[in-house]
Amino acid sequence: MFNFKTLTITKRCNSESTNSFVGIRRDANNELEFRLPHGFDGFPEDDFDATKNLFFKMYSTFKKFERDSTRDFLDQRAVGKDNIEKQNNGYRFRDKEDTDVVLYSKITLIENLLETYHDLALDVIERRIGADEKVDYSKIDHYLHKAIYLPNDVIYIDEMDLARQTLQYKSSTLIDLFCFILSELQNELEQEINTRVHELAHRFSEQHLNHGQSLFNEETFEITIRILKDILNDIDKFTAYKDNDYWRLYEAIETFLYGQLDMENTHEDGTFWGISNFSAVWEDMCSAWAFSSIADNILYADTNIIFNGQRVANAKSAGFFPIFKKVDFADPFFIEFRGKRRWMRPDLVARVEGQRFYKDSVQIEEKNNNRLTLDFTVKSIDNNNNVVEIFCSNLRVAIKNKHIKGVRIIGNYTFKNYPKHELDIQKNTVIEIRGKLYIWDWKYMNMDSFIHINSKVNTDITKQICYEFSLLSSIPEGWIHKAFMIPWFTTEPNILTHMDARVLHQRIQDNKIYVTKLNFIDIQAVYLSHD
Repeated sequence: MFNFKTLTITKRCNSESTNSFVGIRRDANNELEFRLPHGFDGFPEDDFDATKNLFFKMYSTFKKFERDSTRDFLDQRAVGKDNIEKQNNGYRFRDKEDTDVVLYSKITLIENLLETYHDLALDVIERRIGADEKVDYSKIDHYLHKAIYLPNDVIYIDEMDLARQTLQYKSSTLIDLFCFILSELQNELEQEINTRVHELAHRFSEQHLNHGQSLFNEETFEITIRILKDILNDIDKFTAYKDNDYWRLYEAIETFLYGQLDMENTHEDGTFWGISNFSAVWEDMCSAWAFSSIADNILYADTNIIFNGQRVANAKSAGFFPIFKKVDFADPFFIEFRGKRRWMRPDLVARVEGQRFYKDSVQIEEKNNNRLTLDFTVKSIDNNNNVVEIFCSNLRVAIKNKHIKGVRIIGNYTFKNYPKHELDIQKNTVIEIRGKLYIWDWKYMNMDSFIHINSKVNTDITKQICYEFSLLSSIPEGWIHKAFMIPWFTTEPNILTHMDARVLHQRIQDNKIYVTKLNFIDIQAVYLSHD
């Protein structure tokens, strides 16, 4: 097992490589590097626990993505991921963007241990070879070198080493060792630990380790590994009879203790564990979070994830792309020209109903604060200028209807000497809207991509405009909120945070598109909790 303390953390912000690989592989110096996703610029370096926790979370994430992506393929039914090809310990397929994806989510040193646990019963009967007084004449030629030769060509054999079945009602040390490693792994993977496994693991720890000693503790990792290796060697040395069950347990433990990484998985970029295109995983993570948070409000989703045991897709776009669509929602995402339709597929469209106050949609930028009056300029919080126009119109109407004196209006949005009590009344007025429409695109990119945009982001902006145009042709009264949703590592509790619009590229600002940072750790937790 590799030591998390020796892993080199590689962030996208300080890496010269531009590919989207996420996982562990060997670098040019043959050292193990842990390549993190986009948005992890703030991840702590040289932090054993943070690295360990992220590894096991990513391990569980890749395993879930593998199960979800290949479930139909393995069952020989229709599959959402086209052209899946099974390789040694992974899969190759093309995602919905027609991008080639290589997934290696099998780490032999962990997988063998878990698979052995599922395949074998814990009450394996330990068999030992002992000296037996019976004589098996069919094997007598194997013992001639131990025989005592008597006169008249007579030979005497004192005993023969034959298999003698001995029933034991306590676990062998080998099984105790196996259960100790298994319980340590399952604890880190946040899996339920079988009561019997826990008992045997505790017994092993009490007999062979010091208090608090653990496999995945920064201070005790190396000494614990050495102790386990010594115990395994002693078991192998003093165990006479070794059947198939013994070798299955022994090899699983040996691979875990002495293994580093799955060295059989070779690729043109070297040996690795991970995924070559993490955007496919990020999209599934975000879709799971959306269905967990606003499932009743989702009108359309370009996804076929498995959520709580079932695939969410209930329709097909353009005849063959599996999507989720509310029954009464007519798919408007196409451009028609000369009788032919070109279909589009936004990642998610949702509609949220409910009351909303002007104070939640407009920003009052104070210029001069007097005792009873205020000088201010009205701006939009969420780039909705229609709401600003209506709010300022209401302010002007109140001046006229209530015969308020001394107010000066500069342009359309700046007011001087406006009564504070009247401004409070207007801010707490309910906006008359039927609902807010969200168009979200999951983007596996860093923040800088939206400050200095490239051709890919330019195309994404154009797509957002087309989505908005198509949706408004179907729901003309909608209030559109467009956003690119990107990964972001943070220890803060906010699940989403908007980038400051002022630093975004002008074309993004002009088209009123948010760039929203999603808390990666929280999104991942939701993804793993809905298997």
